[in-house]
Amino acid sequence: MNVSQLKKIYEVNDLKDYELRNTEDLLKVHGIDFRDMAGYNRLDDLNKQLYSKFIVNFFNQQGLKSRISLIPKGIYFVEEIEYLIKEDPEDESWLIVGGLIKSIDKNGLKSVLHEWKNEDYNHMVFTENKPKIYLRFEYLHRGRDEWIRVISENFWG
Repeated sequence: MNVSQLKKIYEVNDLKDYELRNTEDLLKVHGIDFRDMAGYNRLDDLNKQLYSKFIVNFFNQQGLKSRISLIPKGIYFVEEIEYLIKEDPEDESWLIVGGLIKSIDKNGLKSVLHEWKNEDYNHMVFTENKPKIYLRFEYLHRGRDEWIRVISENFWG
């Protein structure tokens, strides 16, 4: 699909400003059912509501060309832990050498979503930072896997 074809789809659906109004527009224009996403059924009602508003705003913030290649993959409520080391005990700074991301379902049950470690530091003892809890949106964009933290329906990063 190209931009002019996408514009026509918006116009046929009476979206002449090329802005989605709601999740129904997302389905009609892009063929994306926001509920048919990995992790969605594990979210509590509050995070489902946040996600339904966020995804419309997220698409609207993309240019039309960008929207063509944007494919949502998953939405998860997660706990992220980073593995840290000090290469030099005298140094104040820490080096991130790995991480663990666990998905938390609506009942509080956790399961590993992603884990990574830098093999070069396996011989060293690491410490874990304080867990970060957030809503994580994963998507494919221009052929690359990407993700962002959903902070509110209008703010992410």
